Amino acid sequence: MQNMRRAIVCCILFLLLLTTPLGEDKISLDVTKTYTPSQGLIPIEREWAANIVVVGYDQALIDETILLAGLPTTRFYSSELVGITYNIDYNVVYADSSYINDLRQVMLDNSINGSDTGTRLDETALLYQKSHLDEPQRIFYPRSGREIDAYAVEDWLEENPYTAKPNLGYTFYLVNFSEFDSQDHSFEHWYNYHPVDPDTGEDQDWFRLEWDNALNPNVTMDYPFFGGRYNSFVVDPSAHQWYLKWCRIWWSESIVTEYDFWTEDLEDKMSTLNMGVPADVDALNVYLSESIWDPINLLLFPYQHQPASYVASGTLKGLVICMDVAEGTSVESLEWVTDAGMQKAHLEELYPFIDWTVDIEFLDIDEESAWNTLFWMDAYVEPDGTTVVDGYAMFGTIYDAMKSLYTVDDGNINVFGVVFIKKQMEMHAYGRTYTGLGGGGQTVIWKSWDRYYRPDEVTPKDGISSVQLHETMHAVGFHHSWQHEHYSSDFSWGPMGYFAFHNGTSTFDKNWVQGTYLDQMEALLLNEFLVEQADLGASERPETYLAEQQALAVFAKATAFYEEMDWQAAFDALSEASDWMKRMVLSRVDDTPPVIHTYGTNPDEVGTAPFFYSAIVTDDYAGIENVTLYAQVDQGDIHAFPSSNHRGNWSVFVPALGHTTNLTMWLVVHDWGMNSFTGGHVEVFVIPPFSFADLLIPLTIAAGVACSMIGIGVYLMKRKR
Repeated sequence: MQNMRRAIVCCILFLLLLTTPLGEDKISLDVTKTYTPSQGLIPIEREWAANIVVVGYDQALIDETILLAGLPTTRFYSSELVGITYNIDYNVVYADSSYINDLRQVMLDNSINGSDTGTRLDETALLYQKSHLDEPQRIFYPRSGREIDAYAVEDWLEENPYTAKPNLGYTFYLVNFSEFDSQDHSFEHWYNYHPVDPDTGEDQDWFRLEWDNALNPNVTMDYPFFGGRYNSFVVDPSAHQWYLKWCRIWWSESIVTEYDFWTEDLEDKMSTLNMGVPADVDALNVYLSESIWDPINLLLFPYQHQPASYVASGTLKGLVICMDVAEGTSVESLEWVTDAGMQKAHLEELYPFIDWTVDIEFLDIDEESAWNTLFWMDAYVEPDGTTVVDGYAMFGTIYDAMKSLYTVDDGNINVFGVVFIKKQMEMHAYGRTYTGLGGGGQTVIWKSWDRYYRPDEVTPKDGISSVQLHETMHAVGFHHSWQHEHYSSDFSWGPMGYFAFHNGTSTFDKNWVQGTYLDQMEALLLNEFLVEQADLGASERPETYLAEQQALAVFAKATAFYEEMDWQAAFDALSEASDWMKRMVLSRVDDTPPVIHTYGTNPDEVGTAPFFYSAIVTDDYAGIENVTLYAQVDQGDIHAFPSSNHRGNWSVFVPALGHTTNLTMWLVVHDWGMNSFTGGHVEVFVIPPFSFADLLIPLTIAAGVACSMIGIGVYLMKRKR
């Protein structure tokens, strides 16, 4: 009966945890790639969902078959031991007029409307500079329109979802607010997603390094799409943008297919179509499908990232190397450009299940001969005084010669980051100019001194924390939020795009890292549990069966938390399941209680002051799980104090317990074999320390009695007279 019971429970557990063996069939990863999972991988399977809320479109014109064409329905990811399958379901719903009116009003109430509120792109000047890299051009000019606060819109959508949000998944809004725009494009609308430099708090009004100069002042980052502060994303093809037009020109050598939504907003597209012609209706749906493809494929269900490393710890060792100290730029004057606390906070937010250590040093290169020699091996000075760095070569030299001096290769995440700050410097790689490179557990950033400051060369503008975060995420397995021919997912709240940086991780980043970490954790633990469970006999100790049932219950609880995207609760539940597994295994081989050898208090004489209680406790096989001291005051309340272990000596600090005359203490010890022992009893009759205050009342009474006696004596003597 016991074996049958375990077999039934095993089957139920498989259903609860949604794990199924992977077959030989190929699983579609995206429209161009297929992956065949290895039969040696431990399988885990999840059911994801995405609601697509259509806002402001004629429902009769939407063809859901075309709209959803090419979107992923299955993703397969693999780590070293685990195969992860994500099944994805889409639900298309159409917002009613009342909801559209409410959303419109939110946009109108949270916008500014006027001239010079946005930016337009001079494509002719951009084309010219691309062919003449040594001739900087002005490519950005102001434009008129309505700038809508994306934060306000996003907050409202989060608080007022049109349809119930998926437990495991996202809500995607496809909106149309062409009504805000003029037909000739003289007036447009767009969204402000508030990119801010984390080191200075300055609003980002610059774009990349090629255009970050005095010729292009006050660039506005005009967003047509936005999302990432919550589990939602908004796509508005009717909104103005210039970034995709820039991408189309700047990355033209890598582009085979151009998409209409890069250069034509929804009004432009509609002006070329006749909605009475079926083929034109299809063309509209293709246009909308292409508009939503990037964020769904690169943000919500990314195909470009690696699953999170299933490790125990992470380190970031950073060096900020200042190169103009001899010319008067002190190391201290640059210490604002990044902050170890900020870097650590970001990494802990992204990867909360592991211990992070972050250390940032600022160095004068003239005092570091090895770094000085290394730098100039792959750099030279042009006649105009510009220092040009061969970034790819220097990155490799640092990796080969220096990385191992600062980090260890212990199987955990260990990132080595180097920042060079020098006046009038450029880094070249792959035929272009960049700021940084990252990969293989290393980041290197080369950023010219002038790009840290406003044109007055005094006011701090732009530090390197965002760039360092971007490159560090490369080093731990993240790719960009864009790929060639797919750029619009850069319109998101995260650090992995080229449009505008945010210091901090989007919900998409956190969901990816924490979700794939938990996928691996659950698959590996569950596999281990099933192996151990299959080995249980028919007559194990009751404690063993209790641990088995507790593990099953906690595994199911972890899955429920995962399906609610409560990553921390899922992690805690899996950690608890791991503990119950350990108890289940060790309870089969250890039925001997632990032993308390010596115990006592320090100081020996316990009064009303705080004190320490310590004991030597051992267990021959399973090992001690926990030791708890219980203290009862005057036969009343019982207080519990968990003890900590230092080389077998378990001790606990006991705070002052208030005025007491009797204190009883004892230890309860548990080992991992589910055996316990109670002992270490100490009973103390507490004599409070002497103080004048303690004698005040009896002295007062005695004085009163004495005065009374004297008074009586005087009275009697008077009567005798």
